[in-house]
Order: sequence, then C-alpha cells, then structure tokens
Amino acid sequence: MFYDADKVMFSAGAVVFDQAGQRVLTVVDRRGAKPTVYFPKGRIEAGEAQEDAARREVEEETGVVCRLWPKMMGMEVRDSPAIGKTKVIYWYAASLVSIGVQRLEGHEMFTASWVSIDEASHVLSFEQDKQLLGICRAYIEQEGYDHPTSPQPSSEI
Repeated sequence: MFYDADKVMFSAGAVVFDQAGQRVLTVVDRRGAKPTVYFPKGRIEAGEAQEDAARREVEEETGVVCRLWPKMMGMEVRDSPAIGKTKVIYWYAASLVSIGVQRLEGHEMFTASWVSIDEASHVLSFEQDKQLLGICRAYIEQEGYDHPTSPQPSSEI
C-alpha cells in the first residue's frame, strides 16, 4: 500500500519495565471525562532515529530514563481521523535506568504510574497496548529479563 508522505506521522514509544521486570510504566491522561492509560510514545522529530525518539518520549512524558532492549517489539499502523493522518508507531521494550523530572507541557493533566503487569492488562485503555504488552511478556519468557542496576520505583512518579 502506498501512503502520501504528508498524510503519515511517525512515532515511537516503549514499554518500560521496572528493576524486577514485574511492573510497567504507564501514562495516565486525565484530560477527558474518563482517564486514558497508555504506554509513553510521541512523534519522531526530523532527523531523529526512532530509538532516540522512543527514549526521549519516555523521559519527556514520565521523567524516566530507560535502556531499550535490542529488539523492536512491533510496529503499529493506525488511522487517526482526528488529525487526518495515518500513524506509524515503532514500539520497543525497555528497562528502567533512573527516574528524573517529568518534562511534558501541561504535565498536571498527565501522571506517570508503575502498575503490575497483570494490572496493566486491565487498566490500559487501548487494545493495541494490551497486545504489545503480551508480545513483551512472551519475549521475557523466551529470552529472560536483563536489567541494569537501578532503584526500585514507587507506584507514582
């Protein structure tokens, strides 16, 4: 299928696991009537590598510095009628390295939160995020979980 370049937006994001590999980092968006819970992601800037964009977006939205795993977990393509574009999202899995300061504009409406993997399956707002979590879980079961030495995060950042 061919897409007009002006009608495609490229994004990158990551499923970030805590030190023990038992919890994942989510963003809770409280702008609507009901909170929306999702994995951190955002637009790839001109000239930016997708891996760099994923790390930058995680840090901007949550304050968390992460280390991407060597394998991309998936690529999601979805139509976004609200912006009139097709969105391509490159997804990675990552490990917590350190926790800093959230830098997202309007951050008072967004909260970064660590939730157990089982809880994430229930609280994530988008089916695609739940599928992505399943892919990451399968990867951990097959490859094991390797993480840097870092502090264990509390529930809220």
